[in-house]
Amino acid sequence: MIMPSLSSTARVALLARLEDLQAQRAQVAIEAIPASGAGDAADHAGNVEALVRLGELDARIATLQVQLQAPDAEMLPASVAQVGSLVTLRFDDDEDTQDFVIGSVEQAGAGVEVVTPSSPLGAVLLGAQPGDRLSYKVASGALLTVTLVAIAG
Repeated sequence: MIMPSLSSTARVALLARLEDLQAQRAQVAIEAIPASGAGDAADHAGNVEALVRLGELDARIATLQVQLQAPDAEMLPASVAQVGSLVTLRFDDDEDTQDFVIGSVEQAGAGVEVVTPSSPLGAVLLGAQPGDRLSYKVASGALLTVTLVAIAG
């Protein structure tokens, strides 16, 4: 598994998401405790649903904890795209630019799309510098080319 670096902004966003998920987990854990008494089938179904949700939350928490082990990005030059960077791209077939955050869905912000580092576009962006023209294949097999216009964060 590639361990990309994290910018301080990305680390703060991931830590906030981790705290939120841990709070959700604590609440769901309370719901998973069987009520005293026999109860009916609906009571038991609620407990099963809570246990399934606990498993889902545990998996997401574990993923974030692994991501947070990444080294600080401040060691890399600011002019290099990395996890947590806000990048401005121009696709070859479009005059306008689009902004993306390189990271996980937990790093999404209002009005900014996220591209994951493991996606074809995210993989070619990591380590790129403004002015670089990058090509990548999409699921259909088409080859797309983008220009990295700017990097922030």
